[in-house]
Amino acid sequence: MEFIKKIFSSEFRRGAFILLALITFGNILSYIFQFTMAWMLGPADYAILATITSIIALFGTPTNSLQTIIAKHTTELKVKNKIGNIKGMFKYLTLRVLTFSSVIFVLFSIISYFWLSNSLNISFSLLLLTGVFIFGAFLYPIGAGILQGTKKFKELGFSFIVNGILKLSIGISLVLIGWKVYGAVMGFILGSLFSFFIIFIFIRDILTSKESKEKISFNSNRNIFSFIAIMIFVFLFNLDVIFAKVFFSAEIAGKYAVLSLLGKIILFVTMSIGNVMFPINSEKFLKGEKGIIKKTLVFISIICSIVLVAFLFFPELIIKILFGEAYVLGGNILFYVGIGFVSLSFVNIFILNSISKNQFKGKQFVYMLSCLIIQIILFNFFHLTIEQFSIAFMVSAIITFFGGIIFLKPQESF
Repeated sequence: MEFIKKIFSSEFRRGAFILLALITFGNILSYIFQFTMAWMLGPADYAILATITSIIALFGTPTNSLQTIIAKHTTELKVKNKIGNIKGMFKYLTLRVLTFSSVIFVLFSIISYFWLSNSLNISFSLLLLTGVFIFGAFLYPIGAGILQGTKKFKELGFSFIVNGILKLSIGISLVLIGWKVYGAVMGFILGSLFSFFIIFIFIRDILTSKESKEKISFNSNRNIFSFIAIMIFVFLFNLDVIFAKVFFSAEIAGKYAVLSLLGKIILFVTMSIGNVMFPINSEKFLKGEKGIIKKTLVFISIICSIVLVAFLFFPELIIKILFGEAYVLGGNILFYVGIGFVSLSFVNIFILNSISKNQFKGKQFVYMLSCLIIQIILFNFFHLTIEQFSIAFMVSAIITFFGGIIFLKPQESF
């Protein structure tokens, strides 16, 4: 009993456990959704869904940045006890995000009609429906960033679970009645929109406070570099599925999408730990105290090691149980992909640590952009076989990891 009390006496361990448990459950729902879609649609149609899922994730590139920056500003305002300013920031951002989302939707529709539909061999109507997700993708991070910045980890995790439940129930129901990939995409859209509105309940103490005007300037070097860096990072762990759809047959692309999805288990689990670390690190930095990156890296090292061992010794068994015989690819491909996502998991922590201490600047931005260019070059030169392609992904991720140690300097935080 004393041991358990000691574990949960730490704000980081307590927050990490709560958010990790809730987000893990939410991720389980998301993976059940993907597993079910893989069984119901088959490799060819699932390759289309996986590509659209990656496009949806790319919509989230600026929104991941947005959530991180909002969490950072929320923490700063909370430390100063400016709750009314948090309300003003919420209102300010919501109005501007709706306008911005409308513009992005129109641009995406035009790009889809004249180029993307033909390049990916996906119908324009399906891409147009996918574009509607932009509104949910840009709205949700506003509330999520405030929850993260105020360290309401239970509420943040619960909103994630609600998203997963709706996506799963709506998506599967619509696929069963014959909507196929369209039904799955509708699950994404409605899940994200409802999750945004449910956050209103969790921040009602802020929304009922006396409003003080508060704006976030994205023109400052600190916010611009942080914003773009996180966007680039999301590209780094999503472009593999899109390039696989371009280079390989629908059958092979669908099988690789499954491997990439399994690899992302590592990344998404460790991201939840990073989400706990970020506001705590930021608050400690503002108070002149030592951060918690060392504890964070130890925590995710244990998780990554366990998953990698499973990927190394039981790759085919894992794929057969979760997706079925039709998705099995031979060799060590799952292990290569797993190493890639382990490397990116550490890079994510390095980035969040750097941003939490206002250390992300031009040099770090150039490093991130260079890593993205290297990944794209490797994909274009090494895709004769799917195994060669997976090794290219692994190598690009390892390069990004060692670059992170050099340019993001997490060792200075120990």
